[in-house]
Amino acid sequence: MAQDTDDINLTPQELQTLSELDSRQFGFLKLNSPEQAKRKALVVRAIKYLERMLVQAQAEKQRRKADSTKACPDDSKENEDEDKGISIDPKTYCKLGHFHLLLEDYSKAMSAYQKFCSLKGDYWKDASFLYGLGLVYFHFNAFQWSWSGSVLKPRVNKLWRRLAGERTSERADS
Repeated sequence: MAQDTDDINLTPQELQTLSELDSRQFGFLKLNSPEQAKRKALVVRAIKYLERMLVQAQAEKQRRKADSTKACPDDSKENEDEDKGISIDPKTYCKLGHFHLLLEDYSKAMSAYQKFCSLKGDYWKDASFLYGLGLVYFHFNAFQWSWSGSVLKPRVNKLWRRLAGERTSERADS
């Protein structure tokens, strides 16, 4: 398996193509159709590359943690070493979720989107992420998950309070 992943090289043109793919192409871009076989192969290669990168980063983080606990069991030193390790941008998980969604692998898309949520504080500002997550919830017929797990819920309540306040002021003006 290590040899398979070492051969993954993406050209700048392929990277450009991949950068243009996100959840908004779901339903329009049918990667499972014969016409899109080349693009599907590219997305599969990109997934393998990203997953390999994530595994390597996790292994490096665990190795650093093990080394730091052997050298010095001090917690502050351990945290400093973790910061020096490989840093993975949370958008990597979002992109991985988009790729899995386009391949219609909903459970892996959900996993990647959830990891993105846990790492990114303002994930609710990413429209393509929210759209992709909504599609995954729709696939699993999990509308309650989307409402209960949403960070937008407090904002919706705030909106309803504002609307209620406007209605009250309109009635007072009449």
